[in-house]
Amino acid sequence: MNTNKPKLLYVEDDPMATTLVVKNLYLRYDIHCASDSREAINKAIENNYDAFLIDIGLPSSNGMETTKQLKEIKDNINKPYIAVTAYAMPEYKEYFLSEGLTHYISKPYEPKDLVKLIDEALGIDTEP
Repeated sequence: MNTNKPKLLYVEDDPMATTLVVKNLYLRYDIHCASDSREAINKAIENNYDAFLIDIGLPSSNGMETTKQLKEIKDNINKPYIAVTAYAMPEYKEYFLSEGLTHYISKPYEPKDLVKLIDEALGIDTEP
């Protein structure tokens, strides 16, 4: 395992979406996955993540509530929380950001756009 890679937690209940994100990100990031908020909380307690990718439409607890719970775990309050969601209207973006998520991308998106957003959120300079 390459510990120099930023460690991400992707919270998503759709296995196909999870597979696509992992396939597109694993070379650049150490990506862990959780399918619901309970699993996400447990993984966040056990691991120190650099950022969180959060689906809004989770079955047991929506992504905003999951974000609030993750921020209650030690050292997680000021980390990037990126909404990765099918909610694409501009008012949704404003709402999610007002509810504690720090960044937003709507599905469908180009993988390079997600990488660029994650790098921006982590303060990684991707320019040559």
